[in-house]
Amino acid sequence: MLGGLKEKAGEVAEATTGAVQGRVDTAKGGKKLVDEGGLSARAALLAKAAANDAVVSDKETGKLMSLMSLSAERLETAAKKLREAAGMPDVEGIEGKEKFASLADSFEERATAYTKAVSLLTGEMEGPAFSDLETDALRLVLAQEGYEWAYEKGASAAGAAAKSCGYKDTSAV
Repeated sequence: MLGGLKEKAGEVAEATTGAVQGRVDTAKGGKKLVDEGGLSARAALLAKAAANDAVVSDKETGKLMSLMSLSAERLETAAKKLREAAGMPDVEGIEGKEKFASLADSFEERATAYTKAVSLLTGEMEGPAFSDLETDALRLVLAQEGYEWAYEKGASAAGAAAKSCGYKDTSAV
């Protein structure tokens, strides 16, 4: 029984070691991709990331498309009811009935625009796929970009602070 547990523990340790080594190799490959690929690799990785961000945002517009479809249905229903009521005899106390036909026209026009927009914008977009190597390389690029951005912002803020304190030469800041 104890021998079986030792054997199982050894298998788990071996599998874990293999997984960790694979992960380390992927991370090293990502760094190598960025280092050797230079600006072209960074640009391609950032382009893929931007494309995938756009796809995610586009998927969120599905909620808006549902709302636009609902609005189109309601506008069409309202236009139909406005036209029906416009054709009936006037009733004392009901105001604005003379505008029902023009309101129906504008409601139908808006419903048509919504319907066209939904038909043009419905459907899923697909972004570029990332390999594990590219994912690690992108993480490295984003970390570097964040560091560079923070450094630039920090230097800019330090220069502004120095100037506001009366220092004339802020080149050393």
